[in-house]
Parts: sequence; C-alpha cells; structure tokens
Amino acid sequence: MLSPRACWFLALALLPSSGCAVVKPVVLDKKTQLENQILGTFDRLEEELVLASSVRSGAPRKALSPLEREALDALMSREFNRDDLDELKRQQVAGEGNDGLLVLLAPPTEPAALARAKELVERENRDRTVLLKRALQLGPELGDRDLPLLRRIFHRLNVQASQPGERVQEPDGRWRTVVGAGGR
Repeated sequence: MLSPRACWFLALALLPSSGCAVVKPVVLDKKTQLENQILGTFDRLEEELVLASSVRSGAPRKALSPLEREALDALMSREFNRDDLDELKRQQVAGEGNDGLLVLLAPPTEPAALARAKELVERENRDRTVLLKRALQLGPELGDRDLPLLRRIFHRLNVQASQPGERVQEPDGRWRTVVGAGGR
C-alpha cells in the first residue's frame, strides 16, 4: 500500500498533460490560488493512479508519455526505498530540506553505510526532481517560474508527514527536530 504522500505525488505525476483537470479553487489560510489548484488535483489523480497501476481495473491502459513513465518509475523507486529512507530520517542521518529535497545531515563514518546513505539520498532526490518536473506539466498556467512554489508545497507535505525525532529545515534555513505528529 502506498503512503498518502506517495499517492499524492504518484497522482500528481500521472496527471494528463492535456490540462483537462477541473478545479474549484477555494482559498484557505494564506495559500495562493495556484497552490490550491495544484493540491486540488490530487483526489482526481489518485483515482487515475489506481487505474493506471491496476491490472484489474478492466479499463484499457493508456500509453504513458516518457515523463509519465519516468514519474511512475520514480514513485515506485520511492516506495521501494521508503523504509530505508525512513530509518535514515529516524536516525537523523538525513532530513527534509526546505527546497523539497532530502539532505544528508550526519553521514555515517563506516564506508559501506556512508555509500549506502549517499546512494539513497541521491536516488530520492532524483526521484523528487522527476516528480517536480512532471508537476510543472500540470497545466498551461504552470511553467519553470512555478518551480519554487512547487518545491515549497512539496516541502510542506514532507514536513507534515515527518515523524517525531526527524529533522526538518525551516524556510529560514534553521533545522529543527519534529516533536509532535504531523511535522510540528
């Protein structure tokens, strides 16, 4: 079973590039309308994810574009490595950077463990970058200029999913240890 975070980004990655998503923007908190449009697509995309990944759906499989395929592979890779990455985060070897990427904070001293930690963090960051690229294809209103916004949203989702004891970077660059559920 995919984690909610993995489902969101898998769904985000599989959004058709036709821009046919119907979104009813609702302004909550201080989020921008664009942020809400991006977040509002997740429900529909989760359904598409289930259909795209299910062999039992009965629906004909649609051909995936190269970036959709790459995004699906990235999500499967993230799911495969999730337990190892969660352990690195629990041990505070890695933490959630404010740029939406994972950061190696306290590299292990043992060479094999160091190589494995670096490999996992680099792979995770490659996968996250693929997903961010795919997210930029969500609609005609998104472009490279929106990458910082997507990174902030991704960071916020990762912080919300963080467990007590894990390290997260604040927007101002300071690192803190999560003390409560949901990244607080």
